[in-house]
Amino acid sequence: MAGEATAKKAFGMKEPKDLSPRAKWLRDYYFEGVDRAWNNEFTAWTTGTEHDVIWDEMTYYIVPEVYPFMQTFVGSFTQTARQVPLPSGFWEMSLPERRAFFIKEVMVRCLPAEVLPHDLLCGARFNIQASRCFDKAEAKERSRLVSGRGGARSQMKWFHDHGYGNAGATSGHLIPDYPRIINRGFAEIHEDLLTRYKALSAEDKKGDKGAELRAMMIAATMPRDLAGRYADRCRELAQAEAEGPRREELLRMAGNLDRVPWLPAEDFFQAVQSLWLTHMLVMSDENYPGPGVSFGRVDQYLLPYWEKSLAGGEDREFLKEIIRCFFFHANTAYDAMIRTGGNQGITSGYGQLITLSGMGPDGRDMTNDLTFAFLEVIDEMSPILEPKPNVRLHKGSPDALLEKVVEMAGECQGAPFLLNFDERSMAGMMREAEMAGVYDLINEKNVCEYSPVGCLENTMCGNDRSGTVDININLAKALELALGNGKSLANYRDPIMGKVYPIIQEGPQTGVAESFETFDRFYAAFETQVRYLIGKAMQVYEASEQVRVRFCPTPYLSCLVRGCAEKAMDVTRGAAELSFVTIEAVTFATTVDSLLAVKHLVFDTRSCTMAELKKALLDNWQGHDVLAAKARFKAPKFGRDDDAADELAAKVMELWTAETWKHRTVSSNRQARPGMLSWNYWIADGYILPATPDGRQKGSFLSNAICPVNGADINGPTANVNSVGKALAGISRRKQGDFQGIANCLPNGASHTITFSPSLLRDPEHKEKFKAFLRGYIQNGGTALQVNMLDADMLKDAQKNPTDYRHLLVRVTGYNAYFTAIGKELQDEVIARISHNKL
Repeated sequence: MAGEATAKKAFGMKEPKDLSPRAKWLRDYYFEGVDRAWNNEFTAWTTGTEHDVIWDEMTYYIVPEVYPFMQTFVGSFTQTARQVPLPSGFWEMSLPERRAFFIKEVMVRCLPAEVLPHDLLCGARFNIQASRCFDKAEAKERSRLVSGRGGARSQMKWFHDHGYGNAGATSGHLIPDYPRIINRGFAEIHEDLLTRYKALSAEDKKGDKGAELRAMMIAATMPRDLAGRYADRCRELAQAEAEGPRREELLRMAGNLDRVPWLPAEDFFQAVQSLWLTHMLVMSDENYPGPGVSFGRVDQYLLPYWEKSLAGGEDREFLKEIIRCFFFHANTAYDAMIRTGGNQGITSGYGQLITLSGMGPDGRDMTNDLTFAFLEVIDEMSPILEPKPNVRLHKGSPDALLEKVVEMAGECQGAPFLLNFDERSMAGMMREAEMAGVYDLINEKNVCEYSPVGCLENTMCGNDRSGTVDININLAKALELALGNGKSLANYRDPIMGKVYPIIQEGPQTGVAESFETFDRFYAAFETQVRYLIGKAMQVYEASEQVRVRFCPTPYLSCLVRGCAEKAMDVTRGAAELSFVTIEAVTFATTVDSLLAVKHLVFDTRSCTMAELKKALLDNWQGHDVLAAKARFKAPKFGRDDDAADELAAKVMELWTAETWKHRTVSSNRQARPGMLSWNYWIADGYILPATPDGRQKGSFLSNAICPVNGADINGPTANVNSVGKALAGISRRKQGDFQGIANCLPNGASHTITFSPSLLRDPEHKEKFKAFLRGYIQNGGTALQVNMLDADMLKDAQKNPTDYRHLLVRVTGYNAYFTAIGKELQDEVIARISHNKL
């Protein structure tokens, strides 16, 4: 503790402030980690059959770090699972009904209903790994499709190991229709499902539609029954309390749970309790804690309850206490891996985003008192990870909001919030409406109701399952294939078995690169390989999507997404009104800079031949120092507000996004759409992809999302921002735009991280300049900005003395993370980014 105090004093680390005794106790208790008497780690539950499947590996296909342990997890959860008693007739039910019944049984009857000391909200256990409830034939078929010859696992591994990226049907990444539950309750949903079921024909009742609606009805009663258990527990605890404030709190909590979430909330306390219990059960239903299951515009749909409670005499500080308890509960998602994860399970891999402020109808600003209450709680409790706040800015954002944002950014190192920019984001959503033909669902009247999920991925709320981060492609792979006439440049070597695989024809033959006489000819080959890359990604994704459609029903989540009840179909089968799968492009700037380098070195200046360039790449630039220096320091670069370089960036953006819109999934009929979030892939995949023509060596990091290559943005942050804005606009829509004259190729958004020195905000004059920078970003920049205010010396000290910096937050790419938990490679990248070094 002495070391931590010294670090805070030396570098001005952010500390919590002005916390009430209750909030301080809950926050301190959370950070005790494995030393806590209570935690919310995974518990496993089985039907007891020999063929039972509990852990679903496909959910983790987008997490390469898990690949070596997949079979271990499959076996270990099965071995540690506790058996749940099953009723007679269980195996005669359909799979969705079995699953709905089993999840409800675990949550309501098997797990304890615990209320933590001082807490104001109930809902403390939700991290479960539950039986998939397969009968023997289903288990056998699912196993064949996943782990059989040519199955989803082998396709995913080949795709990743050869540098294409990764693809898999993961969970979450949506915003359920929480306002409907808060405003009208699950009772209305249950009644609606029953009405729809009764209206089915006798044949449909016996078929898939009847099974799905029955499963959803079972699931819809789970929140009511679980709330009842917690209400009983609150009364038990109240009986044991002496007369006083805590007894009254427990009795009021019981009264809340008697009502919500089954019935509509009547005040702010009930609304937040309804929101939390409804939300945590989504994570239970998907068996994956918080993967981008976001809350949407909380300061808008909770505002009437906030104002009603204040008007009724409720103390504002008490209402903020409810929010603080809500934050505590959201962080317990990380307990899932508390005994195995870095930093005692407190990492950054999930993401339950809240959206604050932003435009409303007719462009008016929607900032309100609840917006500031949430920001106050964030400021008081930080550093803390969840829920991840996103502040929406636009041309009409008030000065008071910008001042609060700048003040918090200056104090919080890894910036506890992400900034989203409405005009560019809404332009992307309107592009989506046109390309997918869904103007009835996304239009100028309602596009303001978008919200980000997970990190920054834009979706509509309550009716949109857009599968963000399910497919992540390395655009630089297309460049490699263009250089190799559709073949990888080097053999693939299995790092575990040591086997070296021969080079084969992977992509289409686009010509021997050494024979190309013009850059246009080379770019044409690149275009063809990009089309192949996207088609290959969709093919690999389909291998797991078809399994999810058949074997992974989530009837509870389906109750919360519009379109599912109407179609009598599960959300995993593509039933949401808006049902997209997002292709996230990685290595964008590396690819653009490499194309610029090929043009500059081979065709413009004749510094080398194509054969000489390929030889340098195969040698990992070793022995080619002069040519490497020309590639790194003489060739044009994206991120410098260089119109010629940015024109090529816009051309590449237009190419791959236009190609993405041409694809749909086969099994779920979901439209593909483009986005740009790199997660951690630009780190790990740098060890897979070979050297690139921009001078990067194999083993060095690739570019992150829409960001320029590290060290390339030498003309300052404004030039960086201008390049990003030009790239996002693409080429074909520049003049007319997609929304209010602004164009955006990426409806899902683009992660843009810029790191500044804390000295930038050292006085009022500099703070005003930073406010002006943010207003300029609204006009010229991207969809989302992550700001790091960090000192490189502090991070280097944190590497040496991690226990002194356990709570230090940094922005990575659309998400913030505890610096000491992210691994040395990523730590080095953040330090290099701050130091403005190219790796």
